[in-house]
Amino acid sequence: MKRIIFAFCVVASVLSCAKQGESASEPSGRTVTLSARCDAADSKVMLNSLLKTVWNNGDPVSVFYNGSTGNAKGLFTGSDGAAEGDITVQVAAELAEGEISGTTYAAIPYRETNHMSGQVLYGSIPAVQYYKDGSYDPEGVLLVASTPSTSLTFRYACAVLSLEVKAGGSLPLTISSITLSAAAGEAIAGNVAVDMQNPSQPALSLEGTGSSSIELRPAASAASLCTIAAGSSARFYFCAAPVALAQGYVFNVHLSGDETVLVRNTAAKQLEMAGLLGIECSISPSVAIIIDFDTAFSPALPTSATTPPESGATHTFTNAASSGGQYSITAYSKYYAPTVSGQKCFRFNDSGSCLLLPSIPGMRLRSMKARILTNSGSKPMSVASTKGSTAGDVVPRTDFPNDELTSAVAYGRVDTPLYLCTHSVNTQIESIELYFE
Repeated sequence: MKRIIFAFCVVASVLSCAKQGESASEPSGRTVTLSARCDAADSKVMLNSLLKTVWNNGDPVSVFYNGSTGNAKGLFTGSDGAAEGDITVQVAAELAEGEISGTTYAAIPYRETNHMSGQVLYGSIPAVQYYKDGSYDPEGVLLVASTPSTSLTFRYACAVLSLEVKAGGSLPLTISSITLSAAAGEAIAGNVAVDMQNPSQPALSLEGTGSSSIELRPAASAASLCTIAAGSSARFYFCAAPVALAQGYVFNVHLSGDETVLVRNTAAKQLEMAGLLGIECSISPSVAIIIDFDTAFSPALPTSATTPPESGATHTFTNAASSGGQYSITAYSKYYAPTVSGQKCFRFNDSGSCLLLPSIPGMRLRSMKARILTNSGSKPMSVASTKGSTAGDVVPRTDFPNDELTSAVAYGRVDTPLYLCTHSVNTQIESIELYFE
């Protein structure tokens, strides 16, 4: 009976290779036992000696024997959290014991869709991953190994990103979900091909268009990723394709209450295979100002396109019913508040119109969102600290797509008034949400 040593080259974290206790159907045939051990000594990134990959009983592994035959499901049969143990795998019934020969390939996690063609292993890095406390999603990672002898060394075919979020202020912070995106739109997840010709340096390439974002969702039956106590922090792990990001990355951190905070690095970045990229940020619970144009303003918003008729006029309105307290906005140029489907909205009546969104003394604007009903043009609006796009602004002009303005102040912390400007005629806004801290 052939015994194959499984040695693991891993990235730092208390990382489980697969979901604990996952069952597997066993094909008919002869059983081969593979000796397995997890060894992080050769890892490229090591936080400390305690952070290493461990097994759980029932962890499945894709095994391709006699070159690239089949996709046999090997099962770890050791103790939960063990660093070594056995893997049992059933091979074809016609093979006599000891007949496994040639190159043996393997992949973690086991997927029915994993397959081989020559020396290329085809697998995937999912665009939707699920939160696991202290680790990445065991179904999100991709580790591969190949050997012509009796020793398999598993290596990461993906990069791992760790976002550490600290709850600033004196209140806990509940995080609903987090989305990692490539700022320039490069694919970072999807179906992949891993060239296994050099066992110590597997080469990964994406198949097809792939996805430029990865969403981290709550674990099954959980309402949120987690709630972080005030002053404490939590880490969130993402497995991504090892690619070059020409304009860096963006994390959209979605908080309870429908607020999104951006954590952004626009510098070019190479995501390294088997590398751990660690990012840190601090987020405080915020005060929300919700301006709904269907509620009462003082004085009342004009409802006719001819009132006020003058161009360049300035009018200040106070929305007493706004969530978060009384808040005043100043409108410049032509505008009015028509009714669309039974609900009032704010309509810019000429290009170059804008709304002045004032700051709140002692607080900083962290993010904002404006819901757009109708518009013309692909980027109808922008936000800046002046009406134009003057260089050197406290907040440089940022253009937004036509469906929704999101986090106009990236990573925010702005204590200056902002102008919400239109670049097309007849843009209609349903509401504006401002988040101060």
